[in-house]
Amino acid sequence: MRINRLVGVLVIAATTACGAADPQDPALPLPQPVVVEATPAILGDAWLKGETVGAEPVMFAVLAGDWAVREEAGERFLRVDGTNWKVGTPPRVLSEKAATLFPASAATFEKRVLAGLQFPSGVVRQAGTFGDGELQVDFRLIGGASDQFASLLFGLTEDGNHYAFRYNTKDGDTALWKVVNGQRERLHHGGVPVAVKLGEWRTLRLNVEGSQVSGWVNDVQALTFDLPAAVSGRVGLWSKADSVTDYRRFALK
Repeated sequence: MRINRLVGVLVIAATTACGAADPQDPALPLPQPVVVEATPAILGDAWLKGETVGAEPVMFAVLAGDWAVREEAGERFLRVDGTNWKVGTPPRVLSEKAATLFPASAATFEKRVLAGLQFPSGVVRQAGTFGDGELQVDFRLIGGASDQFASLLFGLTEDGNHYAFRYNTKDGDTALWKVVNGQRERLHHGGVPVAVKLGEWRTLRLNVEGSQVSGWVNDVQALTFDLPAAVSGRVGLWSKADSVTDYRRFALK
């Protein structure tokens, strides 16, 4: 695995004499994360530790869409809900997020994000630049009239371009997308069919070795593709249209 930088994020909530600030208030900035160096590790259950249930996450930098931390049976997970989100809606405190994700080119990244805003997405802050290795996340499909799927985002660079590996339960298939300047380009579609019911937890897994990309749904290898060049960049989650999906246990290996 090649991870140039893996960081841990500690959330420090600002309080006043009147009590804690409301994390849902759109007029207030998100709590400022304190970044500390950490040894490479699998994030697993710890990736949402310290987050506020019901609020937009801090450790997961939302770039588009409605994302919120939820809890069930003592375990926290992240839900993206496309039911009411409108294309073009800018994310909260984007400048702060850009400065954290790409300190040397924050202005460029912010401009590129604002020029897109077609697909809900976000970046796992703790995971730095990711190249060779494996990503995985548990997903649970909740609903969506036009789209019901889960997706891993990878190879995000300062110009805002990235890749997305997605599973769509309506067709039972997978696809590999490249997003450039906010526009999708389909690189691969179809693969081995896999059926996943709504409301059941399953695992989406992606392996990157140089330019070779392979994807799994549970234990079924559903996709293999050779990119034009080796891929490296930030990683996270990606969504589309009105899809409602839960994610837990994001991990790197």
